[in-house]
Amino acid sequence: MHHNAHITGSERPRRRPWARAAVGVAAAGAVLAAGAATAAFAASAGQAQHSYSPAIKLVITNPRPGDVAGTGGDFTVDLQARALNATGNNQLSAAHGYRPGLNLPPAATFGPGMPDPNAPGLVVTLSTTPRAAGGPNANLAGVFQLNSVSRHHGLTRVINDWEVGVPGFFGKNKQTTLTAYLVQGTAPGIVTGHEVPISNVIHETFTIGR
Repeated sequence: MHHNAHITGSERPRRRPWARAAVGVAAAGAVLAAGAATAAFAASAGQAQHSYSPAIKLVITNPRPGDVAGTGGDFTVDLQARALNATGNNQLSAAHGYRPGLNLPPAATFGPGMPDPNAPGLVVTLSTTPRAAGGPNANLAGVFQLNSVSRHHGLTRVINDWEVGVPGFFGKNKQTTLTAYLVQGTAPGIVTGHEVPISNVIHETFTIGR
């Protein structure tokens, strides 16, 4: 606006063709640069998304999401840790402590806030665990009574089963959320949030039957 005040007569400022071309080239370059940056970001994000692929898939076969589990506060939980490849087979091997066995009271290895002696990396928490048993952060793997090992098409499967020993201890006619995963080595008795899973992490909500 201020430059126009110094223009006399009928002359109007005209942008030279080379100037328009330069502006066009600069704009096109900016668009291409932005596109390249977006593509690079998308590629790096895609690589990050696919960089972690656990060799073990954890599956809850009972209860299922939304189920009413058991009656009178008595229910069971059945888990399977399934190796997906040779790495998973190694992680679930006897050399790493995964073996068939019973863990029953009054064994010193049985109880809440403890790892499972036959599936040492298993972490299972229940949101309605009372404070008397360590609260919602207590690892309940130590109350899983039955552990078995099988192979399916050459891949290891570790099956862990738990039946609540005291009906109603975790609630009756109450929703609860079960969280489960595996860690390397021996799982903690109390979950801190700093654990590094070597399997998928399951969050499943169901209702404890009344």
